[in-house]
Amino acid sequence: MADIKDLLNQRIALESALQNEKSEISESRARSYDDQYAKLQRQLAALFKEATDDQQRITIMLEMIRILENRLVYLQNFTIDPTSDNRVLAQLVTKFIDQVSRERSSVLTMLESTYYRAVAALYAGDLAKAREGFTAACESEESDEANDIKYKSYVILGHLSHEERDYAKAKDLHDQSLRYSQNANVTAQALALKALNVYALGDYDEAVHLFEESLRLFDTNEPFFNSYFYRNALLFCGAIYFDRKDYTRAEELYQRALATVDQNSYDHFDALSHLGRIYYANARYDDAVSALEKAVQTHRLTENEYVVDTWFWIARSHMKRNDQGAARTYLEKIAATDVRYEKKPQAVELLQRIA
Repeated sequence: MADIKDLLNQRIALESALQNEKSEISESRARSYDDQYAKLQRQLAALFKEATDDQQRITIMLEMIRILENRLVYLQNFTIDPTSDNRVLAQLVTKFIDQVSRERSSVLTMLESTYYRAVAALYAGDLAKAREGFTAACESEESDEANDIKYKSYVILGHLSHEERDYAKAKDLHDQSLRYSQNANVTAQALALKALNVYALGDYDEAVHLFEESLRLFDTNEPFFNSYFYRNALLFCGAIYFDRKDYTRAEELYQRALATVDQNSYDHFDALSHLGRIYYANARYDDAVSALEKAVQTHRLTENEYVVDTWFWIARSHMKRNDQGAARTYLEKIAATDVRYEKKPQAVELLQRIA
């Protein structure tokens, strides 16, 4: 039992660490968390096979269930890859829940059983069964003192609808989740999720209002701060202001995003490239070149339309600085690329003009 208690404490420590993350979780740090969870799962599975006492087996399985949910909510932002390992674990969890339900055990309430079955169904890749379970959890009249289960059930249902491009339904579900948020950071996350669906529906006035409201509530110094949804709120809100040519507000948001995101991520590239265009629009051509060149130097993307378009803006900025030699370098890269780019003829024409 001492081994079980040690693994339980490790799981609690991991969950607490994730709940108290204050900045963007880099890919390497996310892998580290995932590896630690996977190691805990293997150790718990080994103890489960060896356990002969029913109470020990129940304790172990409950920990494995909590690990599944911890990874879903705090590490994977409600997105699951139903790998073969995930499917096997989901089957074990479902079998356990079915058993304790048949025995009318008090280990899990009816609401908890319904919710965790739905979580397991997600890991198994059975979206229809997962949706049925989360819907039942939302409709349950059973008390959920912390409102935690119903909040997450509405959020996951909204996410599933968003994935199916039913943005109106997703918006409604995320709106309903707000009734069950008990924390400012959790409310901020729900608002950001709702805003993403409003944005997808093309209502930019409401979307920017919701994004701004969520950004006012996000607090890095409090638990349950979610850097993923915070960063999305910054970038999408910035994009709306950029399209409206409110460059002062857009610049502020993209600068905040830069301070948050992993420097090797696409979002870092996106924020820098938008800042470069903002500087270009404000005739700050030296700043534009600096931001745009940094964007292409730090990105880890294959050559694509976004990268080629950034080359074009760098060339235009250099031309505004009367540095035709530097502009030519980027225009030649655009002319030579195999990437389909709508402004390629314009770039070729500029190249011929300065040749």
